[in-house]
Amino acid sequence: MKRLVMCCMVVLGVSSLWGCGLLRQSSSCSAGACCAVHVDLPAGWSKEEPAEAIPPEPPKPEQKPFLHGGKNTRGELYRTRGRVYYPLVNKRGYEERGIASWYGPSFHGRKTSSGETFDMYKVSAAHKLLPMHTTVTVTNLENGRSAILAVNDRGPFVDGRVLDLSYAAAKDLGMLDRGLARVLIRTSEPLPGQKHNDIVGEFFIHVGSFETEEGATCLFEDMRSLNYKRSMISVVRVDRGGEIHWRVELGPYRSMSRASTAHAKVVKDYPSAFVVASDELAQSPLNALSATPQLARSGVLSSR
Repeated sequence: MKRLVMCCMVVLGVSSLWGCGLLRQSSSCSAGACCAVHVDLPAGWSKEEPAEAIPPEPPKPEQKPFLHGGKNTRGELYRTRGRVYYPLVNKRGYEERGIASWYGPSFHGRKTSSGETFDMYKVSAAHKLLPMHTTVTVTNLENGRSAILAVNDRGPFVDGRVLDLSYAAAKDLGMLDRGLARVLIRTSEPLPGQKHNDIVGEFFIHVGSFETEEGATCLFEDMRSLNYKRSMISVVRVDRGGEIHWRVELGPYRSMSRASTAHAKVVKDYPSAFVVASDELAQSPLNALSATPQLARSGVLSSR
């Protein structure tokens, strides 16, 4: 009998402890402090990582319509904003210093001047002078980081900038947040078309770029008033993914040295003018400007 009573007491004690444990577990779960709930995700599901935050591209100053007024207003809207570093060409190759910017979302998926589709997630660059597909080493002079990449586009068509980098290239060089950086551009060997200390090809002097045909016509007339040779002035219609711009250029010049010599004179009237090489794409002729039909060198280009 005593043995039976002892067994009953043990069973009652264990039941009581088990019930208290359930009570404490229920209480703590209701408070949300101790219970961890495991949920099995359906097959193929995974926890996605947050998308990479892409900073805004550096702004490109817009050129206002030229205020025509003859010699008294020449160069009024073409003031240079920084020191100019002229490129060096020697038997070892090409070297240039200046300001680089970057571009990405605004041009992703569009055709570059080389005919390639621009991919912001691949390292590449746009340059005004270097032949397409030239491999260069770009060094960020502000942090010492370098990247090796190929030129596949023309630009930047902004005064004071020598290189436009893809998003991936700018990321490698550590300049995304600032947008602009001082860089050194170098090639490790002579360039295609290089002869001694010069580059043979087709070069132009870019004088101005406008959103309207009227702005380009106004600049053309101003250049005529300053006695620029009529046959050397041309207007280029640029289609940038449906966004039309009008460029006013002088040329062509058959070598970089000849273009540079002419440029030294042009900047006295239009300080922000710069030399640019032609695109390596066939340009289909378009109707010339109505005001100056025989003067326009027009083409549908894929430049920025």
